[in-house]
Amino acid sequence: MSTTIRRRPGRPPKAEAGDTKAALVDAALRLFAQHGYAGTSIRAIAREVGLSESVLYAHFDGKQAIYQAAMELAGPQVAMVAISSAPADPAEFVRSFAAQLLEAWDTPRARQVMSLVARDGLIHDPVLAAGIEQALHHLAEIFASWDLDPSLGSPDDLAYALLAPIAHARLLWLHDAATPDQRETAHHRITRHATLFAHSLTHPTP
Repeated sequence: MSTTIRRRPGRPPKAEAGDTKAALVDAALRLFAQHGYAGTSIRAIAREVGLSESVLYAHFDGKQAIYQAAMELAGPQVAMVAISSAPADPAEFVRSFAAQLLEAWDTPRARQVMSLVARDGLIHDPVLAAGIEQALHHLAEIFASWDLDPSLGSPDDLAYALLAPIAHARLLWLHDAATPDQRETAHHRITRHATLFAHSLTHPTP
């Protein structure tokens, strides 16, 4: 967060609008991680950035809109970027997909999102559920496009089998209070899972 925003309360110039929105999301995530979603007020978010509530409302309709923006940046929707930019080869795709998720989810912002979800019981939140379902749907489309052994399972089965352990590792070891050892565990588990999954796609059991 820039010191310029803190020193100049009020509506920022248009050139700073993007920075202001990002600063508001970052501030909200810090407060959400510390106090929970319900325990964080719009006023607290605005004050954290050094802005008035009216300026916050010029960028977001309310707290829910800030939460949705945070989920788009660091929630399951990140998987969509990994899917769209991964290689076409099945084994390379799996390894690249896992690596990109690790890079995106092991950041301060992403770990704060995970703590928020766990702390406030938002695991069944519609925004989160929609992001997960969208990621699974597009993963299934990728698997359906390959000529894989049918004995491996349906595209839907394969999509869930790939994503679920990665999401589980994130929940356990990539949160705001995670230690370096826990984060290292997440990297090891996710990378190992991707390696084994990629091998199973190209070397199915007879």
